[in-house]
Amino acid sequence: MVPLLRSLSFPAAILLVAGVLSGCQAATNAPVSAEVLMDKAGQTILLEDFSYPDTNEPQVTSSIVTLEPGAETGLHFHEAPMYAYILEGTLEVTYQREGGEETNSYHRGEAIMEGLDTPHNGRNATNSVVRVLVVNMGSPDLENTVMLN
Repeated sequence: MVPLLRSLSFPAAILLVAGVLSGCQAATNAPVSAEVLMDKAGQTILLEDFSYPDTNEPQVTSSIVTLEPGAETGLHFHEAPMYAYILEGTLEVTYQREGGEETNSYHRGEAIMEGLDTPHNGRNATNSVVRVLVVNMGSPDLENTVMLN
């Protein structure tokens, strides 16, 4: 930008710099808003209490999982707390619990704390793509996901 300033007249350079600075200042004064997706959850979606790993080496891992129509995650469970936010589509999850199976559907815009140590399978039973933001809060001693088949 310095060569550009040298080629401008002094008044033009001042106006250019003032415009750039006022643009930066306006951006910092813009209002900030927040939409709460989950507020201080203390239980998983299966009403299980959870706690964060007791470790000196915490690990946070995030990913976006995409399931094409008809795709399944495969039967698995989580050893560490996992937050999920449905970015797109509807995800059907079947949990294997004492006394049988339980199936829940999660839709775009829903946030959940996934079940811990409970085998489950996620499935896209729709004709549209499902995208899920997944955040695991674990440690080197815990597997984020343990596949069962």
